[in-house]
Amino acid sequence: MSRFFHSFNGRMILAVVGIHLLLVPVLLFGIYRVIKPSLEAQFVNYVRSDALLFSNLVTPRLEHSKAGELQGLLGEFLLNGRLAFAEIATERGNIRADIELNAQQQFQEDFFFGEHDDDIYFLAVPILNPEDGSLAMLRLGYDERQIQRDIATIYQRSAYFVAIYMGLTLLVVGLFGRKLVMPLERLRDEAEQIAAGNHTGQFNSGTKITEVAALAEHLEKMRQALLSARDAALQAAGAKSEFLANMSHEIRTPMNGIIGMIGLALRTELTPQQREFLGMANSSADALLRIVNDILDFSKIEARKLELDHAPFKVRESLGDTLKLLAGHAHEKDLELMLRIDPETPDDLLGDVGRLNQVIINLVGNAIKFTQHGEIVVQVKPESVDENKVCLQIAVSDTGIGISPDKQQLIFEAFAQIDASSTRKFGGTGLGLSISSRLVELMGGHLSLESEEHKGSTFFFTAVFDRHTKSEVDAPFQPLIDVKNLPVLIVDDNAINLRVFSEILNHWGMRPTTVDSGDAAIAALRNMAESGEAYALILLDAMMPIMDGFMVAQAIREDQRFEPVTIMMLSSADRPDDCERCHDLGINLYVRKPVKHSELWNAIQSALGKSAKASEASPTVLAEPPRKLRILLAEDNPVNQYMAVVLLEERGHTVKVANNGQEVLDILASDTLFDLILMDVQMPVMDGFQATEAIRANERETGERMRIIAMTAHALKGDRERCLAAGMDDYIAKPVQEQDLLAMVECWNMIGTEQTNSNSVASEVLAEPALDWQQALNRVRGRQQMLCKMMTLFQEQSAPLLNDMADAIQRQDADLLRLSAHTLKSSANSIGAFPFGKIAQQLETMGHEAAFIDAAASYELLQQAIIRLEPAIQDYLHEFQE
Repeated sequence: MSRFFHSFNGRMILAVVGIHLLLVPVLLFGIYRVIKPSLEAQFVNYVRSDALLFSNLVTPRLEHSKAGELQGLLGEFLLNGRLAFAEIATERGNIRADIELNAQQQFQEDFFFGEHDDDIYFLAVPILNPEDGSLAMLRLGYDERQIQRDIATIYQRSAYFVAIYMGLTLLVVGLFGRKLVMPLERLRDEAEQIAAGNHTGQFNSGTKITEVAALAEHLEKMRQALLSARDAALQAAGAKSEFLANMSHEIRTPMNGIIGMIGLALRTELTPQQREFLGMANSSADALLRIVNDILDFSKIEARKLELDHAPFKVRESLGDTLKLLAGHAHEKDLELMLRIDPETPDDLLGDVGRLNQVIINLVGNAIKFTQHGEIVVQVKPESVDENKVCLQIAVSDTGIGISPDKQQLIFEAFAQIDASSTRKFGGTGLGLSISSRLVELMGGHLSLESEEHKGSTFFFTAVFDRHTKSEVDAPFQPLIDVKNLPVLIVDDNAINLRVFSEILNHWGMRPTTVDSGDAAIAALRNMAESGEAYALILLDAMMPIMDGFMVAQAIREDQRFEPVTIMMLSSADRPDDCERCHDLGINLYVRKPVKHSELWNAIQSALGKSAKASEASPTVLAEPPRKLRILLAEDNPVNQYMAVVLLEERGHTVKVANNGQEVLDILASDTLFDLILMDVQMPVMDGFQATEAIRANERETGERMRIIAMTAHALKGDRERCLAAGMDDYIAKPVQEQDLLAMVECWNMIGTEQTNSNSVASEVLAEPALDWQQALNRVRGRQQMLCKMMTLFQEQSAPLLNDMADAIQRQDADLLRLSAHTLKSSANSIGAFPFGKIAQQLETMGHEAAFIDAAASYELLQQAIIRLEPAIQDYLHEFQE
């Protein structure tokens, strides 16, 4: 739009519109000064003549006996379209019309020529009473709004006229301007093609206008000169690129031989001095190879031959691995290296992760090089996010020497150094930041710098990536141990570390408390113990002033007031005796910083798992399945296929494998004798949701129903509901655990067992312990008071829910049966009443499928289970109270 109004046509149109807009107020002023007084004069003449006519009609009826007739006459006057007020003033009083008056203003005095008030024109006409010669006064009020409507109509018609005239003028101007501008637009289009790299066209205006033709001729001469310059530049660039490529190859070939032979030599028996010399030679060779790689990258960028890959990657995992590579150099200088990724940052992206890591390595490497003490922080947050793309903002800050303002732009130029003197302290080719800046531009971003000399620097850059929608969503860690609402104490003297760990743990649903010293940690533990609670986990930094992490751990283990707690030691150092000290102090796990998100998650799971396993009574052994099943496994990952097939076939089940949803449909077209389908959600060709939809559509015609269990790494809230809504019968999350998979499959097996096997199933379920309170206690981290409360709530809700289930079976209310059984199943499993939960699961599925054939028998089985469960709960509650 802005471009149009700056064009010739646009300016002509604006001029025409402006002129017409200036004419509008002139026209309106003329109407106001000329037409309005004329209309008002016509109105006054009309009403005066009208008033004289009315006075002639009133005069013969002024006799006293004709007052009623006068009222009727005045009423007839008011029926006149413009008359709003009428009365006769006599010595005996005023005579008014017999209908309601419209005028609000009354006469103040007698007059003939009238006055304007309240949109009413009042006038009075004296009348001589023929009966007694007295003088009466006919008072009339006329509505003036008709004049205003007439003037408004004139204004409206004038506006229509101006608009029509302006439209015709614009049409003429547009046609004339188009004819004049078309040759110029043709020249512009040809210039744009040349600018885009198409040099085959020629400048030709196609007009006889002298000035435009001369312009076309000059532009054609410029095009010829540009072609000559371009050919020369391409020839020079080709020669340079060929030279650099040849030199790179010639240097790389012997360098690979040198590095390889040095590596072989280092494997042989050497004297300490020889090993030192070879180590120095190996480091020098690596440095030389990095320089060659930088020069080659720079040449590719200069020649515009560097292309970015477009592959899926995970932000947290990738950046975590990259910083792990650099951590050793940072820890050698006693620097703290930290990674903070905003929890709102999407994890699954598409882009060139190699080039992203190259930029990170260069920026963090420079930060390590120029920082003597302090910390280096890499922070990642989303600048903008939509359904298809995400723009990440990444900042690398340090506490190093900083950069003076006059050098801050220089460092982004090729081969530039902050200190280019022969005595400079820090080495390098000066290509790193220049290459990083170009790479960031290729990723759709910009690299910038904020720095203060002697205080540190922060490099910012943005990068745009596509969202990897085909990947499994951003929740890669399936909890083996539930950490939701788990109280955690974080001990670290570094405020940024405290913030990073607190954000991560909050994102996972834990309840972190942060303290910045060993003394504060001991005080926090005491306060928690006095409140009757305890921390389930302590993240403890090893390197702290005054009281380091090992001293804190020792104080915790020696203090009898503290319950046994899981301790995870985090350290930036890599001292050889740290692991032995952790073992001696009973520290559950030792992790080296910087810690990746997945590494921290796995470490927490491992540390808590060790504590949980230590208190478990005995491993769970699954009973033999009631009958062998035929299972169709839909899974595209070969590793997952192998694991599931082995686990299921070991239990005696028969498994057929499909690699995608389409293969599932092809198999079912010829063989439908499967007991259930294990359906992966994310598969090529056709995913699990599409396959399920097709299966359910076919079943609506056949009247049968195949049981489908979803298998997916989706672990977000609402994913199970999404699977059920798609027509699947249940949901199991990846990574699939053996017991979870077999329990899910054989729970379905119980439901699909024929009536002939129902007695054996019942006896097997009822043979298991009614209450596994030890496993339930492990799930709540040993909180006996919490478990007792849960058991009490179960007792309160079980009787009403059992009654609801009985009513649902009697009335065949599938929804009520499903909801009641689901609630009982969840509550029973939470308190360790697993046999009861299995039977409730069976009834829930019957409600889901509206299958009431065996519902009464299963309900009787549930009644037997509750009879066994009640005494077990009472015994546990009684034992706890004692």
